[in-house]
Amino acid sequence: MRTCIGCRRRDQASHLVRLVAVRGADSASQVAIDERGRLPGRGAWLHRDERCLSLAVRRNAFGTALRDRGVAVRPEDLAEHIGGIINSEGSAGSQDR
Repeated sequence: MRTCIGCRRRDQASHLVRLVAVRGADSASQVAIDERGRLPGRGAWLHRDERCLSLAVRRNAFGTALRDRGVAVRPEDLAEHIGGIINSEGSAGSQDR
């Protein structure tokens, strides 16, 4: 069981997306989606739902969950990935909401 950093509900790991902070060439950390669940480092978990992403961005939950306050979050990149995943209502997500 894992806790979503957006809605803070517990769920099975298979229903969530794992996120990690990765260092770029300029030594700055960015949030990346760990699709295989094998990237090193502390992970944060997020439901495959645009609403959970919005809540996590609004709360600045990424830095706290990843224990990296300087991590750069590009919500548009995460939304692009999550938007193509089925949301909690069972239909394909869209950015029009």
